[in-house]
Amino acid sequence: MALKSVRCFLIMTTILGILIGIQVKSPYQISSDGSFIMRDTITKINKERIESYTLMKQKKAYEREIEKLEEQASDENKELLTYKQKSDYLKNHLGYKSVYGPGIKIIIDTHDDRNLAYLMEERKLFIILVNELKAQGGEAISINGQRLNSMSEITLAGNHININAVAIAPPYEVCVIGNSSKLLDFVNTKSPIIDIMKNGYNLSINYKLENNLLLPKLDHIKNSEYLKEIM
Repeated sequence: MALKSVRCFLIMTTILGILIGIQVKSPYQISSDGSFIMRDTITKINKERIESYTLMKQKKAYEREIEKLEEQASDENKELLTYKQKSDYLKNHLGYKSVYGPGIKIIIDTHDDRNLAYLMEERKLFIILVNELKAQGGEAISINGQRLNSMSEITLAGNHININAVAIAPPYEVCVIGNSSKLLDFVNTKSPIIDIMKNGYNLSINYKLENNLLLPKLDHIKNSEYLKEIM
């Protein structure tokens, strides 16, 4: 009887040791760095980000090569040159081509810890400002590096604003290419929305002339199936 008890004890001890070993070696154990599943997911996300970044670099390199080929072809063919000029005009208008030129830079911020994103969205200050700048001859506009076109959205997403599905944070930097002196005179003395932001909402509004602003193109081309040019 005693021998049987000893055997049972040894069997139970062996089983317990195996279970402990399996638990220690298990890839799903919780560590200070999180579970295996969480760490594996983060690794996959980082890998996809690296691959996406690499593909984006390749895409930009291909686009530069295409632009060079277009330039060479249009130099040798007047008909192609006409089509290229029209294509460039439409790309500029839709924000699918980076542009350089004189203009102004407007920097919007708060003097306190208010949520500026919520205020700008609730009162539609960005939309009104952009429409004013367009009416004053703004040829191209970007906000915190995000180029605006007729399909760009300016929306509140939680505590921040999204433009072209990209999160931006204060201070907001609005860059406008156009007639510098006209734009500066407008924002300095004639803009109703600038006056409201400064005196009505006590926002910090600073602006300066720029001789050669660079407004980057949109990274993603949106579906323009239902757009048409009106002459």
